[in-house]
Amino acid sequence: MAVFSVLGALQAIGEDGPIEFGGPRQRSVLGRLLVARGQVVPVGRLISDLWRNQPPPGAAGSIQTYVSHLRRALEPQRTIRTPARLLVTVPPGYALRAEHVDAWRFEELVRQGSRRLLDGDAAAAVAALEEALALWKGPAYQEFASADWALNEIARLDEVRATAVEQRASAVMALGTPGSVIADLRAHLAEHPLREEGWRLLATALYRQGRQGDALAALREARRLLAAELGVDPGPALRRLEAGILAHAPELDLPGPARTAEPDNPAARLPLPRDIPAVLLEVSTEVPATAPATGLAEISTAVPVAAARQEGRIRLFGRRSEVSLLLGLSEGVALVTGEAGMGKTALVEEVAAVRAGQGARVAIGRCPATRGAPPGWAWAEILRTLTAAVQPREHTAEPIARLLATFPEAARENGSYEGGSQVDGSQANEAPEERSRREGVRAEGFHGRRAVAAYLRDAAAEAPILLVVEDLHRADRETLDTLLDVVAETAGAAVSVVCTFRQEEAGRLAGTTAALARHEPLRIGLRGLRPGAAAGLVTAVAGVPVTRPALTAVAARTGGNPFFLRETARLIAAEGETAALTTVPAGVRDVLAARLAVLPARVRTVLGVAAVLAAEVPGKHGGGIDLDVLAAVHGGGEDAVADALVDAAEEALLAGVLVEPDDGGLRFASPVLRDTVYGAMPRLRRARTHARVAAVLERLRPDEAAALAHHYALGGDPVKAARYALTAAERADLRYARRESGLTRAPGSRPARDYASVARDRLRETQSPPTGASLL
Repeated sequence: MAVFSVLGALQAIGEDGPIEFGGPRQRSVLGRLLVARGQVVPVGRLISDLWRNQPPPGAAGSIQTYVSHLRRALEPQRTIRTPARLLVTVPPGYALRAEHVDAWRFEELVRQGSRRLLDGDAAAAVAALEEALALWKGPAYQEFASADWALNEIARLDEVRATAVEQRASAVMALGTPGSVIADLRAHLAEHPLREEGWRLLATALYRQGRQGDALAALREARRLLAAELGVDPGPALRRLEAGILAHAPELDLPGPARTAEPDNPAARLPLPRDIPAVLLEVSTEVPATAPATGLAEISTAVPVAAARQEGRIRLFGRRSEVSLLLGLSEGVALVTGEAGMGKTALVEEVAAVRAGQGARVAIGRCPATRGAPPGWAWAEILRTLTAAVQPREHTAEPIARLLATFPEAARENGSYEGGSQVDGSQANEAPEERSRREGVRAEGFHGRRAVAAYLRDAAAEAPILLVVEDLHRADRETLDTLLDVVAETAGAAVSVVCTFRQEEAGRLAGTTAALARHEPLRIGLRGLRPGAAAGLVTAVAGVPVTRPALTAVAARTGGNPFFLRETARLIAAEGETAALTTVPAGVRDVLAARLAVLPARVRTVLGVAAVLAAEVPGKHGGGIDLDVLAAVHGGGEDAVADALVDAAEEALLAGVLVEPDDGGLRFASPVLRDTVYGAMPRLRRARTHARVAAVLERLRPDEAAALAHHYALGGDPVKAARYALTAAERADLRYARRESGLTRAPGSRPARDYASVARDRLRETQSPPTGASLL
């Protein structure tokens, strides 16, 4: 595992020694991921950060190349068949799952020191803080000091270090040795001359050394600097200290012998040093991902949050914790993400209904899927709902009324919007009067957004407000700007904003989510339902008895996606369990086809081959994608794999179509996704791909007789299909006989008649001649 250093120059040590990271942009990708502290950084944000919003053509491809090179540097022993463990692909971007980073260790030690000082154990506090400060080899992220994306993290770490210096001085003074911190505090104040806590500690240390004059001189210097730089007088702490020094206050004398206090003994604690920053004691509010699925036995305890049918349909299953978290949000913003069909709308509608029943005013705005809607349409929906119940006060009435009355005209003034930015590119050559008119519209939008925020604060004084902005991934620029203004300007008021968006389309929201990060949003990432909840949903929607094996298979096949589960349940009700386990429902197919359509043609081509490989047939690689076979079928040697196949697979991973399981290789995110890709291939192309796969398997995996029978049957060679089916049957019979005689049977093996049946069915599907079938 690599050990990263960012306190100074960026470097890392791996198992084989120092790691070389390449050129500046490649190093910037690594630095940006380290700054994210394990969180996902969307590709769009990486592009924006690296090229300062002026990306060249092919920037996305360059990011993929940088990531590929970094992976080879970080995990040189990793092969294409092994998933990345350190720099991982998580739609819609990448994350660095580092465990050993000096900055993170530094912060943890500072927190430990703060706790020890709080508990009265000054000696332990000094030890922890000195260990932390020893890690500091230079300014944090030194080579990225001019990069916008690094500035906040650099400033934050610098603040933590300054606090650590001051707390170490407090702890040392508590041990009764103030003289040893004077030189350190002077050096500290040379770097941070406006930190009043540093001046307080220095003056106190000087006084305790019997240097009353020097202590007062230090306080005079602090007063001079504050007046010259900020135009302010010293704060209460420095003024009290100056008065205490002049009066020889007893509390300024040296403390008694240092004591080591137990954490649970408040009476033994030393006085708490002033102004311990919140950053040192913060607790993360990030919502963890939904826990992994457990057994189907959960069905006995899987109680839906809204158990009743509403308007003839099942509302919500298996989202109890998410509902609870959102109901606990009395102010601020929440971001609810998940792929299409994961139940984001059902979740927020359930929460909205409960909050409305509790007396809150609720308004929902949706970002439209079609072009031509006026900018900020979601907020117009919200305002129309709220103003029908709460009239704006005098200072906001006119701008709110004007905003609603002129909404269609605002759309024409602002031009056509798509994807959050104006389509018209002719503004560079526009006439001065046109530019002046357009800038006037922008100014009006700014004041309108501020009026919206002011109205919401007024309305929240009467009753709590819950606002829901749906499908934020479709939002135009005006909608996003209004969101940012509302969240910022209503801080502290009883206004909560819940936004939903698709995770696979979140790349264009990177700037917005980054701006919202300072408001510490509640983040909820929806995953597939657990088997128990999935089974309950299928049973309720189908309205007919469903067998336990079918419930298990449907939960696995759909990946727990609630929309997929509902559509499959309706298929069960209409055509039975067998159809539901072999057919992709039309609604699901349409949703997935739209998701696949945005991928480049070369990626869809690779996915087609992968879908053929991932078919559920008996064999070692059934259900997964054998990357060696995929590379051989795709064509080319190692260079071709590196340049084409890996890039295509990477894009599919980013889009959430493929995933990297823990056991290596690749898999489709769900079987229905695989079946949709497979079903979209023309019949002739499918047959040819099966034939190519069979030829490659025969060369690389000659012992996988069942898989060879499957691919040869669907590839149009019934004779070879029958021959390999008989081979598989003979081997299975041998294993079966050994089991009957007390020998161990291989996991997953079948009797000969099962393999013969599989081969016979495949031969019939391909209209095999009688000679092929007779071989069985």
